[in-house]
Amino acid sequence: MPLTLNRSSSLPLFAQLTAELREKLNREIRSGRLKPGDLFVTERMLCHEYGVSVITAKRVLDDLESEGLVIRHRGRGTFVARPRVNQSLDHFYRFTTAMTEQGFQPTWRNLSIDKGTPPSNIRNVLGLDAGEKVVQIERLRLVNGEPYFLHVSYLPHKLFPGLDREDHANVALYDLLAQKYKTIPVRCQDTFEPVLLHRRAALLLQVAPRSAGMLLERIAYSAEDVPIEVSRGVIRGDRCRLTVHLR
Repeated sequence: MPLTLNRSSSLPLFAQLTAELREKLNREIRSGRLKPGDLFVTERMLCHEYGVSVITAKRVLDDLESEGLVIRHRGRGTFVARPRVNQSLDHFYRFTTAMTEQGFQPTWRNLSIDKGTPPSNIRNVLGLDAGEKVVQIERLRLVNGEPYFLHVSYLPHKLFPGLDREDHANVALYDLLAQKYKTIPVRCQDTFEPVLLHRRAALLLQVAPRSAGMLLERIAYSAEDVPIEVSRGVIRGDRCRLTVHLR
């Protein structure tokens, strides 16, 4: 049964209806009755079922789209959006663990693994002398088979000799560092910045050039508080959501 809107409430009709549809959408997705790409509702359906104006119906669907719950196609209707990947900023974030906990299937493709001289800014952050080498690993991370995060990691070769020759195809980087070198990052500094994706990144992430993205720069430290990794990458803006819990 459709919700009976309380027209005498101080809560606006659009807010009541948005809350109802948000709950309904989540309930239908959990039950399996709706999946990404399925038709949800149209403005006309909302007007007919709930007795609201076209303006109210449009605002409700606009709000749901801004929350990333639906995608609207003019003349076709409103469709269930793919779930966004949530990234909590409250603790040390590991991609593979976080994706698995959210019910996603994380995988990756190694684009390049090299040993070489780093840019001066990377060398300075890692505390390396001129001429010292780093292992540079570029990876494309996927969520449920869809490109999500393109990034490059720089690690001091003197701390991880032979890392460029290891098998990176079937093991996460931090797991490899723990198993092979008995070293793991225990804290990090993550910096986020909204950006527009350049052509190569957009191509690899399978979005249009200059689409919205999120730049993530990380400095990871060992238990001895030594910087052991600098990484820089871009996340698809249409799939990510950042969460902070404040007290």
